Amino acid sequence: MTCVGSVTKATLRLANATASNENEVVYLSRRYEIVSLVGTLNPDAHLHICLADAEGRTVGGHVLGDLEVFTTAEVVIGEATHLQFKRELDEQTGFPELVVERRQHKEK
Repeated sequence: MTCVGSVTKATLRLANATASNENEVVYLSRRYEIVSLVGTLNPDAHLHICLADAEGRTVGGHVLGDLEVFTTAEVVIGEATHLQFKRELDEQTGFPELVVERRQHKEK
């Protein structure tokens, strides 16, 4: 999944979060250009965003909750029908990490 566009509100978890301290969060509430929005869409969507303000300064992180679209959001979604995406707890990081497996096709 990828996207460009603009938002007026976003909630982001910053990169310095750890499994024991996930609360490094910023709440943004003004006009931002979506420079990049990428991720995986599964039951627990995992999205990262980079936003630019009116002066071109950027901020980015893990998307938490809703993004409020300002003018447009041009979303492109690709489907990997032969793959299954899921999350499993990684004991080293303490986070549920992405695991990609071949999807088992059912015979008709």
